[in-house]
Amino acid sequence: MSESFLDLGLAPGLETERIRVLVQEAQSVAGHGEISVPVGDDAAAFTPPQGHDVVVSSDASVEEVHFRREWMTWETIGYRAVAAALSDLAAMAATPIGILLSVALPPELGVETAVALGHGVGEALHGHDALLLGGDLVASPGPVFLDVTVLGHVGNPLRRNGVSLGDEVWVTGTLGGAAATIHDFSAQMEPHPEVRKVFERPCPRLTEARWLAEHLNITAAIDVSDGLLRDARHLAMASGLAIQIVFDQVPTLPSLESIRKTSSGAQFLLAGGEDYEFLFTAPAGSVNQVAELFKDEFGTEITQVGHAHEGVGVSVHGLDVGDLVDGFDHFGLSM
Repeated sequence: MSESFLDLGLAPGLETERIRVLVQEAQSVAGHGEISVPVGDDAAAFTPPQGHDVVVSSDASVEEVHFRREWMTWETIGYRAVAAALSDLAAMAATPIGILLSVALPPELGVETAVALGHGVGEALHGHDALLLGGDLVASPGPVFLDVTVLGHVGNPLRRNGVSLGDEVWVTGTLGGAAATIHDFSAQMEPHPEVRKVFERPCPRLTEARWLAEHLNITAAIDVSDGLLRDARHLAMASGLAIQIVFDQVPTLPSLESIRKTSSGAQFLLAGGEDYEFLFTAPAGSVNQVAELFKDEFGTEITQVGHAHEGVGVSVHGLDVGDLVDGFDHFGLSM
């Protein structure tokens, strides 16, 4: 066995060379942590802190559905796949431990593709004390497929079903950037740099969600992956209440403000998806007490976008939604 394979205990071969470079690149960018059994064996092992639940989620990223090669580098494809999965942990205010990554690649995509994917994976993990714990690599005629399983822990997981009557609805950051970028790519236009950046490097709000959970009585939470309206509807349906969104309060990027009231702008802000912001509810008046502290801590704002009331579903104040599609549905619209 050559020395280059000793670190992972893998026998030489075309498959294991791709595995090795992907893992090594991811680890070199993400950093190293301590778990009971790291990558290299048949499975990884870890022990969560005493009194904490293990939190597990998975997220698939499929070529021509979630990404197109002509729109993104392999680094961006790897980053976004991992960031989307980590965002599910943020929705429950969980602390990540690591990920399992399964990848299907056509054989003609060589070692350099694996290196680039590994770099993007490591970049997404960096700063969150999360590790690449293992996974699988298979050859496929296409499309390219990435499946990310995230593992974390939390003492008191946030849920979707705790919205109470009169709760305020708040969201971190800005919305609409991802949808605007996809729109421009589809129209063969170059997206605004500010907008493209939030699409290519979304920030899963892991630390922010834990901070908010420590400082507030968060009654329910979800990440904004399918669009504000659709994800707010998940909260409303799970809790047996209605939610009203105030359109003029929905935060977006400065470069998108000029198109806010257009049909495209409204679609981006309310139903675009893939923003991976943290959407949560809390008792009326409570969030205002920590909003400035949050901005000072993280350099981003939290914004009230609505409230919960008696009824069913989600409504929008200040906009005739008309034919607005209310969010991403895998069996409806795609890229």
